[in-house]
Amino acid sequence: MGMAMGSERHAHEVAPIPIQQCSIRIDKEDIKFSAGHFTLFADGARERLHGHNFKVAAVISTRVAAHGMAFDYNIIKRALRALCEELDEYVLIPTQAPSLTISTVGRSVVIVFGEDEFRLPADDVRLLPIRNTTVEELAAYLLNRLVGQEAWSARWGVTEIALEVSSGPGQSAQCRWRSVGA
Repeated sequence: MGMAMGSERHAHEVAPIPIQQCSIRIDKEDIKFSAGHFTLFADGARERLHGHNFKVAAVISTRVAAHGMAFDYNIIKRALRALCEELDEYVLIPTQAPSLTISTVGRSVVIVFGEDEFRLPADDVRLLPIRNTTVEELAAYLLNRLVGQEAWSARWGVTEIALEVSSGPGQSAQCRWRSVGA
């Protein structure tokens, strides 16, 4: 009645299921940036200039390698931190907003919205190729920048990346990129 030596299975042992895909969430407390902005509304109004502590997180879908790990998470964490550093402690201005006129005068950036004029030190401004400084646009912008670092995503067989930007608890946007053929 006994089993052959080495073929015994304990009740807690289950035959492994070969998992082909896995999603890894990177959501570290220090992957964030603080920035000033104002939102432009569809009715032609704008918010007052103010700031947020934005948080960034990513979910990467890829295959699990033979050694049981999808990829080196540190590579993604470094990339996200570097992207956040580029925006940290700046006033973010959308260059693709049709309601804004943006010019450089000496060492200042001048932003005109209707009757309002903002004159800010150029070193304090990040001009971004977005339509509005919303979490939706910031998520898409950062996702495009992350996906542009193609070398790692192709090497790891990444099929999807979801990047989320939040401007505070309970308010965030998530944009997704899918590889061709996924």
